[in-house]
Amino acid sequence: MRRSCIDRIFLILSISLIFYIGWFIFNSISRISRDPDEEIAYLHAISGSSPMIHNIQLCSSNEIDLIIIIISSGSQFLERQAIRETWGSMSHIMNVHSQRLFVVGYHYGSGLYKDLLYEAQNEQDLLYLTVNDDSITLKELYAYRWLDKYCPNVKFTFKTDDDLFINSFLLHEIIRELKTNPDQFQNRYLYNSSLDSLFLAHLNPDAHTFLFGWAFQPGKPERNASMVPYYVSYKEYSKDLYPRYCSSFGYLMDSKTRSLLVDEGFKDKYPFRFSDIFITGILPERLNFICDALPFTYHQGTAEQCIDIIKQHNKKTLQLSTPPLIVCSTGRHVAQNTFSDYYRIWTVLKFVFGNRIHTTQSRKSKN
Repeated sequence: MRRSCIDRIFLILSISLIFYIGWFIFNSISRISRDPDEEIAYLHAISGSSPMIHNIQLCSSNEIDLIIIIISSGSQFLERQAIRETWGSMSHIMNVHSQRLFVVGYHYGSGLYKDLLYEAQNEQDLLYLTVNDDSITLKELYAYRWLDKYCPNVKFTFKTDDDLFINSFLLHEIIRELKTNPDQFQNRYLYNSSLDSLFLAHLNPDAHTFLFGWAFQPGKPERNASMVPYYVSYKEYSKDLYPRYCSSFGYLMDSKTRSLLVDEGFKDKYPFRFSDIFITGILPERLNFICDALPFTYHQGTAEQCIDIIKQHNKKTLQLSTPPLIVCSTGRHVAQNTFSDYYRIWTVLKFVFGNRIHTTQSRKSKN
């Protein structure tokens, strides 16, 4: 009897000790990860319905034609820096002025607030929102709402992700064409690709339906519960097919269409978590238009394949029927630590497109 009593006392003490150790470790971790400055900034931003960090002067110049929205995460500094040093470094070419804007969300206890604050002060291209960093759809919607407030005069927005590579030369060329003599748009081509669909959408005075990207035909939601994280329940999305939508690789919209999508998107208390399907498929379907195909090449593959596609469009092959590449994936898209992809692709792109643009500009200056 006494032995049994001692065993119970020992068991109770052991459980208490384990509980105390767990409590001590948890609170120690919490104290280490919690940043008082970040908590104050977060509460201040929430109370003021504003981002935690932003640059309200980003669009202070009335000459900006294009904003490139790049969805990122707080910890992905190397991706952001690689973009700043490669395709994101082109901001004023071909009489087109652009700005890049990286969008990150809040992650409690990340310990990154001071780093992000320092980065934002030095680069002036960071939008740090109070929405959860994993809520991609909300990050995108709130970024567009921020643009409506602080960049209302910028006509075009191109959205992409930080693990992708954008042919910024070609993107600026597209905007140059759209802003040059738009009333003379018939039979306008860029690298043998017709721009009629873009001009017609942009110039239509009765509709705000300028949305172009890598367009997918309707596909089926993943109903197999074991296919995490792609599983979609009927509660999340009840229809058997998604509407036509454009890939998150990148899509181009004008400011009127962007504002229309934002207004419609914020009507949903819980917007669909796949941002590309929601913003370029579900919302346009409600508004009776579609995301149309941008007449240039998108490629999801290796950096080597991307480089080969770019090389095809050198000076000797201008008559190729295949349009040049506008977006391709990097190794980071498949979670490989291949940050060199950005620089390798950029070296080839500069050689092929940079020389061509320089030659074109030199001819125009002589004329």
